[in-house]
Amino acid sequence: MLNTSTSTTGPNRLLRSFRKGFSLVELLAVMSIIAILLSLASVGISRIGKGQGVTAGLAIGEGLLAQARILAMNNNAPARLIIHGDLNDSDPIQRERYRRMMMVVHQTTDDEGRINTTWRRVGSPTFLPQGVYYSPEMSSADMRLGGVLPEDRHQLTNQAADTWQCHFYEFNGQGVCTTPGAGFVVVNGARPSGAAQPMLGGKLDLGGFVVLKNGGTTMIRDITRLGAVGTR
Repeated sequence: MLNTSTSTTGPNRLLRSFRKGFSLVELLAVMSIIAILLSLASVGISRIGKGQGVTAGLAIGEGLLAQARILAMNNNAPARLIIHGDLNDSDPIQRERYRRMMMVVHQTTDDEGRINTTWRRVGSPTFLPQGVYYSPEMSSADMRLGGVLPEDRHQLTNQAADTWQCHFYEFNGQGVCTTPGAGFVVVNGARPSGAAQPMLGGKLDLGGFVVLKNGGTTMIRDITRLGAVGTR
């Protein structure tokens, strides 16, 4: 059985004291904190060494998941953390994005409470540190039972043609994760041109956490079993 720590980690701690339905002031305050943390992480990426890249990548992932959950609850409509997953190394921009670019998108409701199914982007994309990649092979839909995480096509900029296949984690309007128990795993490695997965070095350099139903996360402690618990 996959071992995970039991304490809630990362920005999700901020959510414990909040009730469903944030005031505008509360929402802006929490969003500002998350934005600052992500900005600091982005600035520090160029200084991150190999041993710290995975840790930084997990922290960024937790921050974006917390942001998605807050938006879902505030809008009473679905929100997602999406990760670029469309392999296209012939385009330098897409090569840089592949399994490293992440973004929060959300839907809204009208005055009568009906959900507008158009996905709206939030802010600018966030990238994992250089050499760190999201691993859908190890990030199963349920880290105990396996299963493939959902995918969907998302428009990443104002250009309609800039639409690509993405992996995603979704929260409903009540802030509940639609794939409770899903894993979020990142690896440190080098990805040859055209290769779907990066090549890991001699030292296993990866890490992950499990996303709980309430949006909290628990770190995966036994990383040596991640490869065996991936999609199946």
